[in-house]
Amino acid sequence: MKGTTAAVVGSALVGVVSAQVGNGVVQWNIQKKHKPADPLGLRKRASTYEEVIQNEQIRGGYFTTCKMGTPAQDLTLQLDTGSSDIWVPDSDASVCTSTKNGGCSFGSFDPSNSATFNIVGKNKFDISYVDGSFAKGDYFTDVFEIGGASLTNMTMGLGNKTDIAYGLVGVGYALNEAIVADEQSTSAAYPNLPVNMVDEGLINTVAYSLWLNDLDASDGSILFGGIDTKKYVGDLTRIAIYPTQQGLYTSFLVAFTSLQAVSPSGTDTLTSRSFPIPVVLDSGTTLSYLPTDLAKQLWTEVGAAYSLEAGLALLPCSMQNSKGYFSFGFAGPDGPKINVTMDELVLDLTDGKAPVFSAGEYRGQDACAFGIQNFTSAPYLLGDTFLRSAYVVYDLVNNQVGIAATDFNSTESNIVPFPSMSAEIPSATVAPNQQQATAKPSATQPGYAASSGFTDGAATSSNQKNAAPGMTAARSFSLSSSFVKMRVIRAVATLHSGRAVAARHGVRHFGLASRVAVAALTVDTPSPRWTASQLGSRRHFSETPFARAAVSAADAALKQAKELAAANMTPEAAAARMTPAELKRLSQVRNIGIAAHIDSGKTTVTERILFYTGRVKAIHEVRGRDGVGAKMDSMELERERGITIQSAATFTDWAKKENGVEETYHINLIDTPGHIDFTIEVERAMRVLDGAVMVLCAVSGVQSQTITVDRQMKRYSVPRVSFINKMDRMGANPFKVVEQINKKLKIAAAAIQIPIGSEKEFEGVVDLVEMRAIRNDGARGINLKISKEIPAEIKELAEQKRNELIEKLADVDDEIAELFLDEKTPTPLQIKAAIRRATIALKFTPVVMGSAIADKSIQPMLDAVCDYLPNPSDVPNMALDLSKGEAPVALIPYNSLPFVGLAFKLEENPYGQLTYMRVYQGSIKKGQYLFNSRSNKKIRIPRIVRMHSNEMEDVAEIGAGEICAVFGVDCASGDTFTDGHLPYGLSSMYVPDAVMSLSIKPKRSSDADAFSKAMNRFMREDPTFRLHVDEESEETIISGMGELHLEIYIERLRREYKVDCETGQPRVAYRETVTTRADFDFLLKRQSGGPGDYARVCGWVAPNERNAEENHFETQVVGGTIPDKYLASCGKGFHEACVKGPLLGHKVIGTELIVNDGATHVTDSSDHAFSLATQMAFRKAFESAGGVVLEPLMKTTITAPAEFQGNILMLMNKRGTIVDTEVGADDFTMVADCSLNAMFGFSTHLRAATQGKGEFSMEFSHYAAAPPHLQKELVAKYAKELEDKRTK
Repeated sequence: MKGTTAAVVGSALVGVVSAQVGNGVVQWNIQKKHKPADPLGLRKRASTYEEVIQNEQIRGGYFTTCKMGTPAQDLTLQLDTGSSDIWVPDSDASVCTSTKNGGCSFGSFDPSNSATFNIVGKNKFDISYVDGSFAKGDYFTDVFEIGGASLTNMTMGLGNKTDIAYGLVGVGYALNEAIVADEQSTSAAYPNLPVNMVDEGLINTVAYSLWLNDLDASDGSILFGGIDTKKYVGDLTRIAIYPTQQGLYTSFLVAFTSLQAVSPSGTDTLTSRSFPIPVVLDSGTTLSYLPTDLAKQLWTEVGAAYSLEAGLALLPCSMQNSKGYFSFGFAGPDGPKINVTMDELVLDLTDGKAPVFSAGEYRGQDACAFGIQNFTSAPYLLGDTFLRSAYVVYDLVNNQVGIAATDFNSTESNIVPFPSMSAEIPSATVAPNQQQATAKPSATQPGYAASSGFTDGAATSSNQKNAAPGMTAARSFSLSSSFVKMRVIRAVATLHSGRAVAARHGVRHFGLASRVAVAALTVDTPSPRWTASQLGSRRHFSETPFARAAVSAADAALKQAKELAAANMTPEAAAARMTPAELKRLSQVRNIGIAAHIDSGKTTVTERILFYTGRVKAIHEVRGRDGVGAKMDSMELERERGITIQSAATFTDWAKKENGVEETYHINLIDTPGHIDFTIEVERAMRVLDGAVMVLCAVSGVQSQTITVDRQMKRYSVPRVSFINKMDRMGANPFKVVEQINKKLKIAAAAIQIPIGSEKEFEGVVDLVEMRAIRNDGARGINLKISKEIPAEIKELAEQKRNELIEKLADVDDEIAELFLDEKTPTPLQIKAAIRRATIALKFTPVVMGSAIADKSIQPMLDAVCDYLPNPSDVPNMALDLSKGEAPVALIPYNSLPFVGLAFKLEENPYGQLTYMRVYQGSIKKGQYLFNSRSNKKIRIPRIVRMHSNEMEDVAEIGAGEICAVFGVDCASGDTFTDGHLPYGLSSMYVPDAVMSLSIKPKRSSDADAFSKAMNRFMREDPTFRLHVDEESEETIISGMGELHLEIYIERLRREYKVDCETGQPRVAYRETVTTRADFDFLLKRQSGGPGDYARVCGWVAPNERNAEENHFETQVVGGTIPDKYLASCGKGFHEACVKGPLLGHKVIGTELIVNDGATHVTDSSDHAFSLATQMAFRKAFESAGGVVLEPLMKTTITAPAEFQGNILMLMNKRGTIVDTEVGADDFTMVADCSLNAMFGFSTHLRAATQGKGEFSMEFSHYAAAPPHLQKELVAKYAKELEDKRTK
């Protein structure tokens, strides 16, 4: 450091009484003094939840001495840029009167001894922190003195009840005041300290600058209303502070956009998937907290490692002497950069004897804390370890921050005041191109060239010098037993459960809680377009209902933290604790699918993959020509028809050889169907896969189902390698296919191989990355012949296509773009790294080629899968926290974390239900109990298997990132399973609506039980297969994705369950109604030997003008011709008659019946007679009232390529009325009202008219009169059915 090492804990910067006032500025000179010792470690003004219970030690931080009241009372208050209230503990508060913990040694306020004390908000002051500490009392006004300056009417809070032994002086935005939240209104804000200084004429604008100086320095300052140009070096640059989504400013949130590690041995650019990172400049936080992936890179550079024992990343204290530094960049590529040296980042753990590493590579060396720690969720903080190296000007009027490098230990001063309100920061220039601050850079793994330079000059062990870069997370050491575990205080973001500032604004504030550390919280990284409302800025909040919600969220978070701790791991520490073996296991796992248009060769490709990886001993072809069939086509129907009906899973190992080194990759593979009728199989495969191989025909190129598969891959963000198959066919043109991928699928693509020979002369490929020729040799192409000599006839083409590859990569990858602009040729390693980055980022697809049927170039495709597709840790997988309103949380593929898995497919098996499961986090063991998040049922796992098509291999345990199958689990497709420790759910897959229906029934009544069992199984296995019984026709209706889909299930019924079925077009749900008024006068009079039936009803039938979907009955009888007791029976009779209409026996709608007269008989009239008379009168009058048949019209939406618009118009003119047509650049969409009766079989006609590229959906619109000729046919058919029933 820049002087004698000072303990971090136990010291504070304390303002001296003398301050400089005048010329529009107020300066507090702050000096470092030792406060009462606290041996428990680093401070962020608060402690973890447990530590608050166990300890009430005075918190550390930056303090300043002030005077309050008349006569003046001295108090030392903590300075805080992240809050806005001044509050002080009451001298009568129990925390101050108690002698147990030393009382309020920094001072307390006695209101009874101040003549100017005035309460302005009785019981309105209410602050609680998420660790449970609090301060409650009154808002008051009194004199507040800053050295020689005095504010006569300062609003402050008085903590009558508090468990905090010192007060705070907040200098942040006024909207951060506790009263704003309590009143739920921004208008409740009062003038806080900086605003009051302006009102009192002490300063000209609401702004101040902060100079903390060196870690060892004895002085520093905060300057209100001006800047000191002698306290910084270089340029002072203005950067933007980001507001909430409603435009409100609540915290000093800026864009942190770059980070470099620099040492004598080199420079590394460190990256994170979270860049640009929203960070809060927080002068009260001891350490700085950055995303885990970025923090790990910093730790690797300096040789630090996370210690569960200490709860911090530690390193030897000797690293204080390191010559390396880190350069922090803000507000985009042209923004300011602040260098932070190692002597500012290596902090003592105690103010006494340093703890010693007792084991591991640092054994015997003093242990210190590293000043940059990791955190898994926003908001991220740049605390004192950063701010000591930065001179910061906070402009609360223009919402800007001025930042420059600190001039350490400067003894000169040149104060420049802000000239007026709203004036820009003096001597500062605005950072250019700040609009680029939200651009998201590519995340890359650094080469750690600077790592060795950090350790040069620092006393390190030989083990450390020989440590491999990138392995920091696995460092093993322990501390001496005398070490007291310190409190590591991090800000916790109570995201998704924050407290609103004002209901009418909907502003969300998520406690940037200065008083609690919950290491287990995990939330998704904010997107590049972020605002402060995504992070929040509250350090404190009141006990309003909003506050209680936030505290409840904290309680839930603490509960989660304890549960994770019980598993001996937290998500935050998971990445830091992964062993080299675990990291290597994950890096060599690939979960991939094979997907394509029908007949593109997916199953043939899969068969070769299994053969070349040694999973099968012989190759068999589809359609079972040799009596065996392809391994992945296990169903007899698949082998007969030569198509894949069900997705099939397998696993295999591929030994990839490169530069003489062999690495074995474990591949979980799913072969998916190509026919659109079985699209659900592709949907659920894509839901759980990390990558895919999209197979295309070298002749046909991008086809209809290719576009559908592309849409599914994009829906689930699945990176893909494109494989052009059938290169040996006549007319094969791989470069045309690459162009189609770019244009039709709208994803950047470039060939990384070119063919050697074409069509029948196809021999192999040229690898454009390594510039080498690859040919297959031996039986079935089992061997590879690799040569650096490229055939002369294609050498020029190879150079051309390699340049095209580099140009395409330059469009999607920054590193290649820089090399391209500098006219430098990237190395093969750089090209490979760029392809992998761009592929995983979904910006690019590398294109390889070969011929599966000819056994050529499958092995290079497997190498591409290993090189360019992600491993489970490369893909962000999110769960939904059901305890927090489905707030998204990240899952980490680490075995030691609590289990989270998704059941994505069910399959009936002779041994019971087989449930396919993807393990996202944790591991699953045989005999383990799991919990179904949907049903909350506890289920034991009796058997775990790996699937190899229809074969099974029992295993005892499956790790994170893997795919397996389990028996004995009663669940539905899409259910989430956990080990009971996490309230998580996973989003299920997209299930398209059924587009076709058939009526079905078993031919033999004795098959009813088998039929029912089969239907239940099919519906459980396939979410797109649906069954219902039509209430009117009493027919069993099955629905699915198309004729082939339903045909397959009908055939499976016959083969697997021995049930022969009859199918037919389902009966359409017609309706009947009347079109005009018809009067009736009906007399029912009949005698049957005893009391007869007598009832006369008069009235009329007419259309119901009020509601065309409802029926209406009304009585207008006067004079009592029909007693009231019979009128109700008339209404009942009318509604019974509407159940089965006179024309077709379908429901009658939109009709009203009015009864206005009638007659009764003394003995023969009854309820039954009047009900029957009304029914008969209605049927007789129905024909006279113009009874018609209504048919259902469906709102049909059709989407197809624009070239087929004419064909679609011809189809729809026969079926309905076109309502709307929208023509886009490539596709057009048509909306029409179509008769449901005319839509049966439409899917087949549409595919024929659009070459399989059209899609349609239907939903019920309304009823309308059927065409007259159809009505006559239907009425005649119904009459014949009735006649047939009577004559039977």
